[in-house]
Amino acid sequence: MKKISIILAITLLVTACGKPPEVASKYGTATVEQRNIIVTVEAAGVIEPETTVEVKSKASGEILNLAVDSGTQIEAGVLMVQIDKRSPRNMLNQAEAELEAAIARRDIAKSQQDRAETLHASGTLNKVDLEKSILEYANARAEVVRSQVSVENARIALDDTEVRAPITGTVIEKNVEKGQVISSPTTDVGGGTVLLKMADLSSVQVRALIDETDIGKIMAGQDAIVTVAAYPNQPFNGQVLKIEPKAEEDQAVTMFSALVNIDNQEGLLRPGMNAEVNLRIASRMDIPAVPTMALRTMRDISASETYLGLEEGWIREQLRQSETTDTASNSGQSGYRFGNRYWLLLETEQGLQPVYAVTGITDLDYSEIISGVSQGDEIVMLPSAGLIKSQERFRDIMGGMSGVPGMKGKDGDKK
Repeated sequence: MKKISIILAITLLVTACGKPPEVASKYGTATVEQRNIIVTVEAAGVIEPETTVEVKSKASGEILNLAVDSGTQIEAGVLMVQIDKRSPRNMLNQAEAELEAAIARRDIAKSQQDRAETLHASGTLNKVDLEKSILEYANARAEVVRSQVSVENARIALDDTEVRAPITGTVIEKNVEKGQVISSPTTDVGGGTVLLKMADLSSVQVRALIDETDIGKIMAGQDAIVTVAAYPNQPFNGQVLKIEPKAEEDQAVTMFSALVNIDNQEGLLRPGMNAEVNLRIASRMDIPAVPTMALRTMRDISASETYLGLEEGWIREQLRQSETTDTASNSGQSGYRFGNRYWLLLETEQGLQPVYAVTGITDLDYSEIISGVSQGDEIVMLPSAGLIKSQERFRDIMGGMSGVPGMKGKDGDKK
């Protein structure tokens, strides 16, 4: 009995001298290991053409031929729509005939002016008659110019009956059918009837909505990965073209539109497809990292001491003794760092050892460790203060229910 008392006294003395307590088997641990951490911003958007062209007709009449349909790929300059050209051709013939007559009248007026000048020089024609012949010649020349303009306009109107592709691209919308009669009041500001809509789909874009808290991390030229539901296992490479300067409200959340360009030479992406955009904003490769859940703040100290059954103030004292002055290094990605120290609980051969750790970037699951612990160290996974308090409240509630019929009491008997 005396021997047992001596051993117990020695044990208490060693503990009082600051020997770290040993971790209980119920606590989970994690190892500090080399990992790749990639920080991304995710956004949703819709595939849309970079540019959409409305194909209009300035001619009026019946559509005699419609050579394309929605989805048709066509080269620039190819005939797509033929409109009845009989009326424009008649107008051209009439204008050309009027031009010939105007030229003849001009030539006659010129001859009359020359003769009047000769007669006036010989004194047989007065000045008034000479001026009259000069005016008639001037009017005849003006009539020729007007007739030439009429011929040119009639020729343009005839050409307008043939609607050709303005760009190389795809017909994405068809608004008319063969046999339909169209009327095109070209005097309007937006004159002309919209026949088709075309777009060059060899390159498309996603208009992605990004939360205002993340928009400061995005810039033009940044690489992006785009996925669509139609091809879930085939990511598409994209690049941020621009960020719209004006915010949008989406369900009371302030968002900004970012335009992401995607090469679409294979033609797999189509306007209207829903897309998920993944933007990489920071990355660190082969760095020591720990689960983010293992990081503890100063407000967790008291709860952790109670949870571990440690003497109050023990963790804070151990941290004070091992306090480090290391600060996070500048890796060019400081905007994505925590910027604060945390503390971790190491499992060592001597027992538990609290230490400060400086963190780097995080993907929320894992956090980079700049200093404080080393690769291979074992970290105790402690619950947060909030979780500990929630567990305590739950135990109190369950304890209070021991008097409810059908519930077991602390002695295991039913009440």
